[in-house]
Amino acid sequence: MSNTEPGDAVPPVADTSPEDEDLTSPPEQPSAGLSRRTLFAGAGAAAAVVAGGGLAAWLTTRRTPGTGGVNRAIKIGHGGGICEAPLFAALHQGIFDKHGLTVEVIKTGGGEIKDAVGAGKLDAAPGIFFSWLKPIEQGIDAKLAAGLHEGCLRIVVPPDSPIKSVAELRGKPVGVGAIGDSAMSFFSLDLLDAGLNPSEDVDWRVFGTDQLPDALARGEIVAIAASDPIALLPTLKGKARELTNNSQGVNKQHYCCATAINGRLLRDDPDVARALVTAWAEGSRWVGANIAGAAALQVEHKYVAAEQPVVESILATYGYNPSAAKLKAEITPGIAKFAKTGYLDRKTDPETLANKVYVDLGLKW
Repeated sequence: MSNTEPGDAVPPVADTSPEDEDLTSPPEQPSAGLSRRTLFAGAGAAAAVVAGGGLAAWLTTRRTPGTGGVNRAIKIGHGGGICEAPLFAALHQGIFDKHGLTVEVIKTGGGEIKDAVGAGKLDAAPGIFFSWLKPIEQGIDAKLAAGLHEGCLRIVVPPDSPIKSVAELRGKPVGVGAIGDSAMSFFSLDLLDAGLNPSEDVDWRVFGTDQLPDALARGEIVAIAASDPIALLPTLKGKARELTNNSQGVNKQHYCCATAINGRLLRDDPDVARALVTAWAEGSRWVGANIAGAAALQVEHKYVAAEQPVVESILATYGYNPSAAKLKAEITPGIAKFAKTGYLDRKTDPETLANKVYVDLGLKW
């Protein structure tokens, strides 16, 4: 699969990294209410970034061999999800700095983050690749480079709900954090398999993510589709039960979270982009080897609104095997199926869109 569009070429990246940077094994780590009719509105327009207090990277003097010349300040958006732990690990364990990057993380609303990356107001952000397909199809300047980890999206319903399957969501209000967000995009595949038209047969309703549990309790929605911890916390409190998640069924994906990179950064500084993605993946591997430490880090710095034992138990359910190659292999067939949801242009060719969506940075892992 080609990784560029005509006239939008990414300069080739020389693979000068030593074998120990290939991430084939982890490095030794220290212990430690809107309508669905607004679905596509504004998908290609740049939105302002809502900054929630950027945090500077911890600095060290060590540099990873093979990243010589990389020295760049980077802004990365995040939405406050437990699944963003690899980002925070790379930040606070000095991994980004080791790769020559000074990183600031910025809390950004789910409806704004893609436009902000496309406009260059953010250099990168994590997110499930399905939720990036429509914005990239419509022209935002961003590409996906690697998968970070498995698991983190769930649909939950009240504990006494009669709903036993996604097929029973037909005609019912389902709460999401943003139209077209990660959970809505992924679970549309399950709805499709259940014989529903995701864009017509479900009444998607948008609430602030912290308001979704209350909306469920009040009966304004019959289900929540969201990433951790929003969907999981009411379940742990006995106020909801899990209907399904993205680690099961025919649509199970290797990666709920991938690295999305601004297109101009990819064109102008491919070495920086490569260092960024490599460091981010190393952060994922660090989390997998240091679950308790990663949970403590997220709670201490108030990245997530949950207690440490809860965060730790959730992180332990994910799979940490970052890969650029596996994400690349998933994109074309993923697009082919996602096109059937009706969210993409009818004329969309999966291979053509895959070429717009994925960038090959020469990463072998």
